[in-house]
Amino acid sequence: MKVHSLHRWNVDYHGAVAIQNRLRSQIIFKNCVKKLEFIAGADVSYNRKQPVLFGVVTVLRLPDFEEVDCAETVLETNFPYIPGLLTFREAPVLLEAFKKIRVRPDVILFDGQGVAHPRRMGLAAHLGLLLDTPSIGCAKTRFIGEYESVKNKQGAYSDLTDAGEIIGAVLRTRESVKPIFVSVGHRVDLPAAIEIVLKTVRKYRIPEPTRRAHLLVNQLRKSYYGEGQG
Repeated sequence: MKVHSLHRWNVDYHGAVAIQNRLRSQIIFKNCVKKLEFIAGADVSYNRKQPVLFGVVTVLRLPDFEEVDCAETVLETNFPYIPGLLTFREAPVLLEAFKKIRVRPDVILFDGQGVAHPRRMGLAAHLGLLLDTPSIGCAKTRFIGEYESVKNKQGAYSDLTDAGEIIGAVLRTRESVKPIFVSVGHRVDLPAAIEIVLKTVRKYRIPEPTRRAHLLVNQLRKSYYGEGQG
């Protein structure tokens, strides 16, 4: 996949914040997903005390969820672990993996936030712009925002809001499991994001593409450090 160069990565805290504030106006909230055949999942793994990051991108084909492409990358970083700026730590290793992908996905699911972010520029939004591809944030935990309780029914959701603005949905993907936090990344709207996430959930709480990426990236990290280390 082609990666668009919109800024440099060797920046400090203030430079990173400025980039996020500049890019936020470029997010497209219109649903541009024309078909839903190839779905990518992306995830990163690392030890916070180590500079080595591991990234995996897997592309699955609906409706059978067959893996049609996969790429992994190991990369060192100098950017510190700062909540709200994790993209500047995690994105470079994922972008190197995306460069290896030959099957272009119709949409990318990220294990992280989209616009459910203080500056509306989480990992899914930022990389959606750089890859110019519809993207969705599918986080297991809340970063910011308030919401009401979600009914214990598959497909039920509650608006995730910040200062009165809807920034995502707290979505129950299966009955009797914790909901996940879905937010727009780029080139998709929230109703479409919810629908796509529900279509990519199988037996587990999280979408199958990000679940596969999560398993693969943890295997990569463990094999790098050796079993039981890292």
